[in-house]
Amino acid sequence: MRAARRGRRTRWTGGPLVSIPESLGSGELDALWERVRERLERSGVDNRGRLQIPDLSPVGRLALQSLIDHRPRTMLDLAVLEAALRRLDVGDDLPTAIAVLGFPVSDEPAARRADQARRRRAHAAARDACDAWPEPWTQEWIDDVIRAGVLRGFEAEQARDLVRQVRQVLDRLEQSPAGRTSRVDLAAQILGSAHALDAGTRLEAAVTRALRFELGDDESRSLWERAGVHLDLTSAPALTWGIPLKSECGLATLLTAATTSGIPLHLSRFALECQPVQVAAGTKLLVVENPRIVEAAAQVRSSTPVISTNGQPSSAVVLLLAQLHESGARLYYHGDFDTPGLAICARMMTLGLTPWRMNARDYREALDAADAEGTRLPQDSLSPGPTPWDPALRELFDRERRIVHEERLLPSLLETPLARG
Repeated sequence: MRAARRGRRTRWTGGPLVSIPESLGSGELDALWERVRERLERSGVDNRGRLQIPDLSPVGRLALQSLIDHRPRTMLDLAVLEAALRRLDVGDDLPTAIAVLGFPVSDEPAARRADQARRRRAHAAARDACDAWPEPWTQEWIDDVIRAGVLRGFEAEQARDLVRQVRQVLDRLEQSPAGRTSRVDLAAQILGSAHALDAGTRLEAAVTRALRFELGDDESRSLWERAGVHLDLTSAPALTWGIPLKSECGLATLLTAATTSGIPLHLSRFALECQPVQVAAGTKLLVVENPRIVEAAAQVRSSTPVISTNGQPSSAVVLLLAQLHESGARLYYHGDFDTPGLAICARMMTLGLTPWRMNARDYREALDAADAEGTRLPQDSLSPGPTPWDPALRELFDRERRIVHEERLLPSLLETPLARG
């Protein structure tokens, strides 16, 4: 290797070995190189405008004068600087030259600018695509879709396509408001893919938001049902044990056989729509949050009929409870003492169920029992919502924040007669 020319330093930047004049790499011009880098990162690597020269030492100003071949004033033309650095073979252009000098230009700001520009184009395209919609809530809807990130990462054409597909779905629902169809069939017929409206897709999220503006605030499944679309009729069935149906019910023989055999039975929405259920007026049934309670009831062949919501109730569970309530059943609900469990209990009240063993006294007894056993209960970090059946429960839970899962209360849940309170 030939020795570097006198007055120059060599620097390896991952490519060919580059020779740099000592005056440029001595540190006296570092403030200038940093300012150039900031400009290129902020305004783009192709920017060749004028730049205010930072405060430089006399040595630094002399070095700059030598580089650009004239006395610098307050502003520096980046095109002149680039030409000077290229003459000295420091780099092929300004970005590579200052990288050689130890101040590489990051592409992250440029990537952010490109992403912001893409986002603006997508948002504008989406707004333009729904501009002619007749619904009064259109502007609120597209704002909501954008805020929720439904268009994140989309190009303008993708955003337009999504809005167009939402319109197609809404138009089909408007054409047959009294109809009843599967969401899978709807997606296949209109959009070509049976999974285009599956839960979790961007399109499903966008349509659900439109339905919420049109029909009012409600959870996703209920909104689709109210629009005449069922998500499906066979999944998420209701888990049951020992429901004593009237003999004239089409499902009575099936349920009786299952109970006689000690087997819990799943009832799908399909079955309940085809063969609605009825019990004798005044029949008491226990509705619980967790499937384990139904399992335990079957194992001991409990005389208490039990239904599990398995968390938030599915449409099959809601339909089953509605049919039982209509036939005069007395439905009692028990769930977990935690924030979600209390919320489910509040919802069960709106469906006509009576909270059972879910008051402040019951919670206090469960905590005391755990303390006596030396059991450390998990903590709930969330604040509970209203507990209208017993406001004192909310206050106590908010202080304690200890979770009591209803499985801890077995077997007493199945041994205690159902009654109010």
